[in-house]
Amino acid sequence: MGMFDGFNQAKEMFSQFSEMQKLQKKLAKKRITKEHKGVSVTMDGTQAIKEFKISDELMQDKSKLEKTIVEAIESAKKDLQKEVAAEMGMGM
Repeated sequence: MGMFDGFNQAKEMFSQFSEMQKLQKKLAKKRITKEHKGVSVTMDGTQAIKEFKISDELMQDKSKLEKTIVEAIESAKKDLQKEVAAEMGMGM
């Protein structure tokens, strides 16, 4: 093992960490909005929910509302993951 192997490994790890931080910042700025059966969900690229809207009609049926909320969130996450993968050149 050479004298500078540890230094080079640390430098490479720092470089990878720096790239990950840049990617996280880019993802945090990305937004996707998905409307599903009267529920609108806006998420950022880290899958954090940024905005949530429910139609007045859905407020009348609690069980339908609960089911639709889950469906809307899952649908938005799926679309978001596809977009992020495409941007990163990974495809899905």
